[in-house]
Amino acid sequence: MKRVGIVLLQLLVTGAGLWYVFHDQQKRAQIADALRQADRTWIIFGWLSYSAVEVLATLRWQMLLRIQGITLRWLSTFGIVMIGLFFNMFLPGLVGGDAMRLYFVFKCAPRQKTRATLSVAIDRILGMLSVLFLAGLSIALRFRWLSRSSPTLHIVYLVTALLGVGCVCVLLLFGAVHFGLLHKLPKRMPFRSVIAESGKALQLYGAHLGVMSVAFAVTVVAHIIYYLTFYCAAESLHTTRSASLSVIDILSIMPLVNTVTALPISFGGVGVRETLFQELLGNLAHVPPGIAAVSASLGFLIQASWGLLGAVVFLAAKKLRSH
Repeated sequence: MKRVGIVLLQLLVTGAGLWYVFHDQQKRAQIADALRQADRTWIIFGWLSYSAVEVLATLRWQMLLRIQGITLRWLSTFGIVMIGLFFNMFLPGLVGGDAMRLYFVFKCAPRQKTRATLSVAIDRILGMLSVLFLAGLSIALRFRWLSRSSPTLHIVYLVTALLGVGCVCVLLLFGAVHFGLLHKLPKRMPFRSVIAESGKALQLYGAHLGVMSVAFAVTVVAHIIYYLTFYCAAESLHTTRSASLSVIDILSIMPLVNTVTALPISFGGVGVRETLFQELLGNLAHVPPGIAAVSASLGFLIQASWGLLGAVVFLAAKKLRSH
């Protein structure tokens, strides 16, 4: 029943967001014209750019697995990462890609299930920390620009609140690990198993600070390249707008967008992402609302194409083998 409620919420938010940004007929005509004139070279650049994101994700996870004594072939790890991407993007609810990654790692390393689970947990923690870091950096460095209009200022306040909650959660988790409180968590506490796994992962990986620093740096770089995918998507539509969109503009708004879409309130952030792009790029970079929204959709479709590649890998998953 709880899962059904989550799916219904995601469906409602996704539908409402898409209707809000695309219901206007004049805007749809503008979008159709933009897509007809789209520069395919920029779309190819965006597709290639996103490939680097998944390569870095594979590199990071291999580092984390090896700390736990799990060695997989690079192509096997990449294939599992792609499968995880597919299920994260297209499976509704809260459980998706991580569960599928664990399923295939368990097949490759059946005697190291606990270690594999902890590697996925710390992988998620690194992703969350990098989002917090980049969003905080963006707000700190470009607050005046981001708050030039009332709608964008409200988004900044929302993201700041989410950052505050995220930082508190991180501090509580580190505190629970430091003071050995993980085993004292109430059995009925929401997300108790996730918190416990995350805490154990921090304990085990804390002894490898050098490697973890490199893994965090790789994660930050991967996020920045992911942001550039959306810059390429927006640039592919440049012939339909007079305003010049800079890389700095995209690098400034994407951490905010990423922070909000990380909440599991829509399917892959669809609807929410378009709404945020319309408000942020429209008010700050003077991009026409329809073009701003479809830039978000186009960036997501580039990512989704890689997710579909994960579906192909999933169908051929029996060929994945460990050393």
